[in-house]
Amino acid sequence: MSYLSDRQYGRLSHRSFLLKLKNSSSITKRLTLDCTLNVHRGCVNTIWWNELGTTILSGSDDQNLVVTNPYTRKELVKVRSGHRENIFSAKFLPESNDRRVVSCSGDGVIFQTNFDRPPNTYSHEGCFTCHGSSTAYEVRTFPHTPNLFLSCSDDCTIRLYDLRTKSHCLKDPCNDDILIRSNWGITSIDVNPMNSNEIICACADSSIRLYDQRKLSTQSSSLTTSLRERCDLSTKGLLAYFSLTDAKDQRRSRITSAVFNPHGTEVLASYSSDSIYLLNPKQTTSQEQIREQLQEHINKKQNKLNERVAQSVASNAADHQESKLTRTKRLRLRGDWSDTGRCPSFDRSSSFADNSLGPDSRPSNEEESTPVSNPSDESSQQPSGRNLQNFFMQRMSDILTQLVTGSQTDTDQTQSTTTDATSSSSQTENSTTVQSSTSVSNSTTAPSANQHETNDNESDTNNAFGLRLDEDDEDDDLDDDDDDHEHQPAENNYSHSYRESARSVSTKWDRLRKRREADRTYEDHLLKNIPSLGLLNSYVGHRNARTMIKEANFWSDSYVMSGSDCGHIFIWNKFTGDIVRIIEADEHVVNCVQPHPLDYPILASSGIDYNIKIFSPLAQIPVDDTELIKQTVKRNREMTEESSSTITVPANFIFRMLTSIYRLRHADDMPEFDDDDDD
Repeated sequence: MSYLSDRQYGRLSHRSFLLKLKNSSSITKRLTLDCTLNVHRGCVNTIWWNELGTTILSGSDDQNLVVTNPYTRKELVKVRSGHRENIFSAKFLPESNDRRVVSCSGDGVIFQTNFDRPPNTYSHEGCFTCHGSSTAYEVRTFPHTPNLFLSCSDDCTIRLYDLRTKSHCLKDPCNDDILIRSNWGITSIDVNPMNSNEIICACADSSIRLYDQRKLSTQSSSLTTSLRERCDLSTKGLLAYFSLTDAKDQRRSRITSAVFNPHGTEVLASYSSDSIYLLNPKQTTSQEQIREQLQEHINKKQNKLNERVAQSVASNAADHQESKLTRTKRLRLRGDWSDTGRCPSFDRSSSFADNSLGPDSRPSNEEESTPVSNPSDESSQQPSGRNLQNFFMQRMSDILTQLVTGSQTDTDQTQSTTTDATSSSSQTENSTTVQSSTSVSNSTTAPSANQHETNDNESDTNNAFGLRLDEDDEDDDLDDDDDDHEHQPAENNYSHSYRESARSVSTKWDRLRKRREADRTYEDHLLKNIPSLGLLNSYVGHRNARTMIKEANFWSDSYVMSGSDCGHIFIWNKFTGDIVRIIEADEHVVNCVQPHPLDYPILASSGIDYNIKIFSPLAQIPVDDTELIKQTVKRNREMTEESSSTITVPANFIFRMLTSIYRLRHADDMPEFDDDDDD
């Protein structure tokens, strides 16, 4: 480190010295756990440094906003937010002395919280319900601007709030303050730190879009405008557009994070179940050229990966082929994190391929799955019941999978005969609702905020298990219970009215779906003429499949980083794409990675664990992660393949699935269970 002497004799400024430190591979490889901040009682979904890097703001499933001094580990402020769901994003408003905060959550509500307001005083001030009930994923502020901020949501809008003109808004729905109206849900946004007129956003069609704010306005726009006017609104101010898939692809990768680098010259985008892509917003190209460049880049990456793992694949070719042949669909309950962490207990032989549910089938890696914590800090231990809860969630997922797998084997012939007989009647009645609920899942239906998990596979549950997950199922279950009610006539009338109301809603959703499809088709035609952001590089080896808020970020000018479902922080060389370091940071999943804002080599992270971890270059010698990197990358690749055959379902699916299985197995003995008896 020759620059140490330059700094000592004043030939190097303090800022330049910090940049060189952070760009040093030696410093990066010395990062290790410094301390653990135990300030929440739920998963920590968002962390944010203040401008000077002296405090950290965090938001959690416990719906609390907390400001902590990471150096003294002292909790400075803790307030109960007005959110009713998990807090997904929280930021300090600039130049507010760290006393004003904006936040958003799964309930779609945006709050501006003033820490100087007396506690336990209820007020509508600072509450914005403009997004309705759609999940709000992120809020962003503007540099040196204390009264403006943005929010994005599943309602396909980015909204601009000016606290000087409006302190709250309780309209639902609200057409005010819409800066960008898209045809797809928007999952992440960022503002160029060097040019606040540039806004980057991630849409549910696997696209990254760069807008010029000067060409946009927040004037109210009617929802009844023509097709051309609606699509013109979605492309107005659009400077460049990068998409990982084309319009013909039905399977679109979700983007969990999109951020500018500190200089505003690069964009880092993290794709769910895919790679992290480094884009150049300053050098655009045509859509045809970027397609060729992207395909060539992916092939080159794949060839390089195949060369590295050729030897290990050859030695395990038989096992790999057998695993492909024996792979089956698996159900996983939301909240079951057994397939995450450093030692995932997702083992086909012990979980669901063997129908034995005895103690011998229990995974034997619980001793290895201890959380990363500071041994000197007794309070850093996880809650005593956490491991037991995780174990029960895993076992429930295994039991559900066994039941479904067994029921499919036992009732294949029954299904083949009964499906044809009932399809003409039941599918005609329910197909509209099924199509509507599936088609709008990316744009208008918010995922369950309670588990911050992606819903990529949930729409496939109907085809995988023959079980309907639409709202008509609930109506049919209600109708079955009504038959035995002592007030049968009144209940039948109510059931009939309820069914008619459900059909009316279904028809409305079908119209909205067709309108949205028309908008998207026409928008795809317009986007062909929009230039694409340039592709610089991509980064693989981590696993981003389980959560919808996983961040990727820049670590100096030479490295990029991301959280992972394996509980590690991955750090890549930005230019070569090689993994230079992985750091154990969470028992299950790392979601947030936030470097110090003043380029000190200090890193804050959080995830499924109920704490925040601070990492500093405290190791005496650089850490050699070569073997650990190989093992972790291989395991992540295997777990990604397993995840492609796994479907995440909500907890209330248990009752509905068991009921359906019971009906299938006892179809001949239960003629009274007919959903059409009331008609």
